[in-house]
Amino acid sequence: MTAPGRPRGRGSGLSRPRAAGALAGITAVVLAVVVGAPVVAGADDADPPESGGGYAQTARNTAVGKPLDLLVHPESGKLYVGSDTVAGTTGASLAGLYAVDPASGQTLSWVKESPGSTGQPAQLPAKRFAGPLPGDGVHYLVGLRGIAAAKDGEAAGRGGWLTGTSITQAKAGAKDGTVVVLRGTRLEEVAVGETSVTVERSLTLPAGGPLAVDRAAGQIWVADNANSLLRRVDSAGFALDGTEITLGAGAAVTFLEWDTEHGVLWAGRGAVLEAYDISTGKLTTSFTSDPGDSVADVAVDPGSDQAFAVWQDFGNPPEEGDGVGRLAVYDTAALKDSGEDVELPGVHGQLGASSVAVTPGGESVFVGSPADGSVTTFQRPQTPPSESPSPTESSSPTGGPSDPEPEPDPSGTDPTGDPTADPSADPSASDGVVPIDIPTSSGDNGGNGTGGSAGGSGDSGSLTTTTGGGSAATSGEGILASTGTTVLLTAGTAAALLAGGTAAVLWRRRATANGAALVKPSAVPRP
Repeated sequence: MTAPGRPRGRGSGLSRPRAAGALAGITAVVLAVVVGAPVVAGADDADPPESGGGYAQTARNTAVGKPLDLLVHPESGKLYVGSDTVAGTTGASLAGLYAVDPASGQTLSWVKESPGSTGQPAQLPAKRFAGPLPGDGVHYLVGLRGIAAAKDGEAAGRGGWLTGTSITQAKAGAKDGTVVVLRGTRLEEVAVGETSVTVERSLTLPAGGPLAVDRAAGQIWVADNANSLLRRVDSAGFALDGTEITLGAGAAVTFLEWDTEHGVLWAGRGAVLEAYDISTGKLTTSFTSDPGDSVADVAVDPGSDQAFAVWQDFGNPPEEGDGVGRLAVYDTAALKDSGEDVELPGVHGQLGASSVAVTPGGESVFVGSPADGSVTTFQRPQTPPSESPSPTESSSPTGGPSDPEPEPDPSGTDPTGDPTADPSADPSASDGVVPIDIPTSSGDNGGNGTGGSAGGSGDSGSLTTTTGGGSAATSGEGILASTGTTVLLTAGTAAALLAGGTAAVLWRRRATANGAALVKPSAVPRP
């Protein structure tokens, strides 16, 4: 990771987003697209983040409230989002538990009600996840002392509230149906029933802090920030076993995350992310960030030997904050920075901690941002196809040049007249999911191999390839045919364009001495 004082993303050629002037020369073309193109609900005017050599942003869901935590279920593969309502919005509360299809980014279901403090169901935020349920579903925290369980398709969560001290930490217990919680200095193992939560075992610790539970090994690690220690609890006996790891000088531990494949415990400590070898009890490596950033969360994927960390900006420009976060990718086998950073404009800590989750194998990564009320999907691009034309591509059956591809229709409909390409027939077009095409370094738009699933592949030559919503024609995108780029526009953006005659979000390419180079999107100030 970038050392303090060094430019962010030094391994991937990233630069800070900058505002650009109005591109008057193509305004007329853009306006023609806006007039005829349908609008994708939930989109915004923000520039999509740049990507490094690995992961690229492919979709953004703004219809799941204010995300507080993310979890990809290890069996069902569904993405769960625990959310609060977005501050300042009008209408009904968006708080609750969301189940999302990780391939498309579309919301599958919304569990609005959870057990209330009085025993009656109520619409409450799903604060933090304790862990997955067998088969599908999650345990999650509700309010100050509530624990609930729910899965995709259920009408309401089940569970109850504890009495006494508030819950500060929670992780899945060693036994199915149990959760390990920390309340002050009390470590408790609780069973979550249909209408109640029952304490089965408890232990008083010298001090309490973030938890990490290895169910297979029967270990619970607890951070003691007062004494700069990590203490181990034996799950079978539910007692301290005397094993401790001494932490170096630094900030308090804000989270712990297991890498059970390599026996490494990751600890977030403000501006430093540390990795401890459990077998030796030693610090093996640490990663730092730019001044003004802190690590908010990390997700470990044993299948791909990768860890994904969200570095969140403080959001205070006078205090070195610039409002730009970062998704960093680490090699967990070598414990090195992979150099595949992705900048996250707008991801800052003013409204809460960001979260991250990853699908098994590392194909898709999700970042939840409370600051802008979104869950963004990043996918690992597939190997680009060969640029050598096939015989069928280079000639027609008669030996002459092949017929040109039909030009995209600015109205957003398929030029062939295929009724399935009508945006009005796509129920996902208004689900708050914004598919985003990222041009490849070779200049092809759509050759990133992100065709809507973790293992899918896109059309190498198509200008309408998207992720998380089908083709451009079915997801309500405007096609700027004269430049071969895809433009995503919302109702607010369209109104701004029509009123001021300026382009809000555009991809442009410029030639360099070595060929085509990707230039980040330019943002034009609103009128």
